Amino acid sequence: MKKTAYFLLLLLLIGACGCRNRKTSYPPLIRQAEYWAEACPDSAIACLDLIDASLQELMEEERMYCHMLRIKAEDKLYIPHTSDSLINRIVRFYEQQGDDRRLAEALYYKAGVYRDCNEPSRAIRTYLSAAEVGCEYDTLNGRIYGQLAALYAYQKAYHESMKALRQALVYNIKCDDYLGIAYSWRDMARIFDRQYSPDSAEVYYSKAYNLMKEKGFTRPAYGVLSEWADFSYAQGRHNTAKAFAYKILGDHFDELAALVLAKYYWQKNNLDSALFYSVEALQTNDIYHHRTAYGILKEIALSQGKQEDAHRYARCYREVSDSISRMTRTEATVRINHEAEKLDLLSHMKRLRHILALALILLVAGIIYMGRNIRARRKEPQKDEAHIITENQHEEENLTPSTARQSFAAFLSVTRSSELTDEYWQQLTEAINKAYPDFTSRLYQYYPKLSSHELRVCCLTKIGMSRTQMAELLSHSVSSISNTLSRLYTKITGEKGSVQKMTEFLYKLV
Repeated sequence: MKKTAYFLLLLLLIGACGCRNRKTSYPPLIRQAEYWAEACPDSAIACLDLIDASLQELMEEERMYCHMLRIKAEDKLYIPHTSDSLINRIVRFYEQQGDDRRLAEALYYKAGVYRDCNEPSRAIRTYLSAAEVGCEYDTLNGRIYGQLAALYAYQKAYHESMKALRQALVYNIKCDDYLGIAYSWRDMARIFDRQYSPDSAEVYYSKAYNLMKEKGFTRPAYGVLSEWADFSYAQGRHNTAKAFAYKILGDHFDELAALVLAKYYWQKNNLDSALFYSVEALQTNDIYHHRTAYGILKEIALSQGKQEDAHRYARCYREVSDSISRMTRTEATVRINHEAEKLDLLSHMKRLRHILALALILLVAGIIYMGRNIRARRKEPQKDEAHIITENQHEEENLTPSTARQSFAAFLSVTRSSELTDEYWQQLTEAINKAYPDFTSRLYQYYPKLSSHELRVCCLTKIGMSRTQMAELLSHSVSSISNTLSRLYTKITGEKGSVQKMTEFLYKLV
């Protein structure tokens, strides 16, 4: 009788929206878990724990929905998933039932499982499948494309990430999801920042923050403002960053706002305030924030002659830096492994096509060039064999792409410092950041007080320029360049520095 009632109710509710939805009137405890899964995932898990005792007595649809609610709650609590076996059962069930709304949601969480398992390729494909199934006027599609954007950004496919964000924005606007709209704008600001478009990043941070404040999303608004403060500090607008940080801390504690103030007061040589806010910033679990805070604390201790404290902070700094390096290597390995196996990310394929096309052009050009030389030699008087071999070696070297860096260094070596404007240096920095993503921002993470001269020395070292060439270009002595590199290594690591150690450090910073 109970099954008959459910069946009749399902027939009445099919077609309630543009998708083939099959809505079920769940028992009160499941409805309570459904509500808490959105508002308070901890409470949702508590409800589901109570349901587990009689789970086998429920209908299959109810059991599957309870399983999906648990995955949803765990996802919101950032509990990583380690297996796709359960979510695959849920997906197969909703495929058989023809319930597109539930199927789209199940695929969304299945993609989240692959994301947690470091399988970005499968995650992206599954998110795209969820978007194909999902309803057009549904907040789920906005979240799907938001997650897609994050995965593309993780792969440094920023063009695809921005496309996904624009699609998320379309769905969020259709659904009047103001919080989703604001988060889309915030994420756009992050991408513009990564693409070295600070003016656009500024606009979208402002739009996101103002919309959240207007709609009463106070806590998320201050989260955006803390990012905006850190961005402003990086852009050299220190007073603006300070004002934003104090505005946030006037409402609630935020570790990033505290870190912004720590950097601000350190830069102003106000050591007491810098010390206070650095210690405050250590309350976070973010190891990147820890690294910056320990770096500031180490410098403060050194300036105050507290050698024991300085060594302790330097040790903490190294430990955190090592953890970040291990994590970065692991993430890089994951990316490399998946690209080597079966990644079909759009950006990867585009790069591959461009590389293949360039290689083909170079090959054809090389064949034509060599063919013309051979024909020309047949018409010329014969040269001795050793001379011909030498010429061929030079031709091959000219066709080798690896000579590009030496050519670039040679170009810089004949350029005088008086000709190099700030705009030129900015262009050089952007080019290096494209070749070695986030190179300069990672340098600032290691040492936020990096001077413009130190940055230029690091950049020129990165592209393989000799210290003699740098000395000529920067109007400094060779010994001055050497001292800059060795001192910078000491500032970053807390260990005795040398030119060789700093050079190796910069080469490894990729």
